[in-house]
Amino acid sequence: MKSIFVSFRKIKAVSAAVAWCAVVVCLLPACASRSPFQKGYERGASDTVKRQYWILQDMQKREDGNRSKPRLSLYRIPVMPDPEATVKTVPYEITVPVIQ
Repeated sequence: MKSIFVSFRKIKAVSAAVAWCAVVVCLLPACASRSPFQKGYERGASDTVKRQYWILQDMQKREDGNRSKPRLSLYRIPVMPDPEATVKTVPYEITVPVIQ
């Protein structure tokens, strides 16, 4: 009786291994069967992304190299009181900083 169970286990293991091999054999060619057109398209798309990355890197380098120290300019704007206002104020001045 024991030998029947052992042989049944062996048969089950062998059939599982055969089924696994069949799955692998069916799926492996599907992965490798990409057309040359598809391979070329994927390489071209990858190259485009790399080129765009390096273009952005070069643009940022140029921006950093062309920049000089920022220049601060102060613009003074005098504010005169309104002669017709009911509340009397004194003249004052507003200073606006502009960084160029």
